[in-house]
Amino acid sequence: MHKTRTTRILAAAVIVSAAVLVFAWTWTNPAGAVIGGLLAVSGVAALLPAARRAPPRSPAPPEPAPPARPQAVKVAEPGDLDALIEQMLAQGRYALMLRPQIAPDLAAEQFEKTLEALQVHMALVPEGAVVLGEAAGLDEQPDADHGRLRRQRTVRVAPYFLDRYPVTNRQYYEFVASGGYQQISFWDTAIWPAVLDFVDQTREPGPRFWRRGCYCSGEENHPVVGICWYEASAYARWVGKRLPSDAEWVKAGAWPVALSDRRAAQRKFPWGDTMDRSKANLWGSGPGRTLPVTDLAEGVSVGGIFQLIGNVWEWTRSDYTPSHFPHEEFIAESPLKSIRGGAFDTYFDNQATCQFQSGELQIARKRNIGFRCALSVCDLMLYREAVRDASGLETPAEEVTT
Repeated sequence: MHKTRTTRILAAAVIVSAAVLVFAWTWTNPAGAVIGGLLAVSGVAALLPAARRAPPRSPAPPEPAPPARPQAVKVAEPGDLDALIEQMLAQGRYALMLRPQIAPDLAAEQFEKTLEALQVHMALVPEGAVVLGEAAGLDEQPDADHGRLRRQRTVRVAPYFLDRYPVTNRQYYEFVASGGYQQISFWDTAIWPAVLDFVDQTREPGPRFWRRGCYCSGEENHPVVGICWYEASAYARWVGKRLPSDAEWVKAGAWPVALSDRRAAQRKFPWGDTMDRSKANLWGSGPGRTLPVTDLAEGVSVGGIFQLIGNVWEWTRSDYTPSHFPHEEFIAESPLKSIRGGAFDTYFDNQATCQFQSGELQIARKRNIGFRCALSVCDLMLYREAVRDASGLETPAEEVTT
């Protein structure tokens, strides 16, 4: 600031001196002209050092360094079945090995490790009925003349497994690194022409907010976001699972308990019936962004499932139709899929409940939508009869304990 003021004063002195020189010359006053000239030369001499001392223009800030890509799981050599099984376990694709077509061929130790992976990463949700939708008000009773749908309906759910945590950036990275965006068999045929547009900030295949095919440093355990419904479905197929239905998602959070043949008690939130923002990452109670999927253990559901409320909305495989609209009155420009659970930017309490349902375009790739996967019990082999080895000793049967 001081240097700038000095420079301005010297510049003004030069201008005044030049003016005196011109005035004196014009009025034929040689002495005045000499004095003005000396002042002008002195001002210029004083300005030159200041100009030399002027700081150079600041260079443009460098581009941020690309994130360091984690080491992907090593691909097994062709024909090495043991290495292939280890590879699939490391990639989290244990569900494929519990299919009836594969499980009988696993060694006892391999089958046991696969079952252990299932129990660690997924929670069993028992079969039973679940009520979908919020209770209707007195002015919203079903009207047969106008075709109004009931705001509540009961759905029967078969037993299934649900991921304990939303799918993380690190887990999704394995799908990307293994060429999941190039393997068209994992994708819905309807979206084949658009798969090439599912790129990150640097035009590489992957979630929208990644750079150079990788997530931001330090966010490996955060839920993956910036993926559309088709990307979530493709990952689920690759890992041997699927997206949960609306009824399955609600049942995992509300955890209905039958009180009689016609009545059941359901929780409003996974932890109970009262909102407690300290148990979920919502607007005003969190950092305004996603958190690691293992945080907020206080908000876990009865079945041991984390973050069903808050952090990120979650894609389901069900279509979205508002429960208080007749089907023929609800017309969307494009198909919508149901999303559940609220996110880090959800403000209203009534949008962060087990019952609240919202909808989103299937191709939406937003910063606050992620997903988790499900698996039907009927699709798995969870028990094998005891077998005898070559020495005649009996190997005990393996099974899932719940």
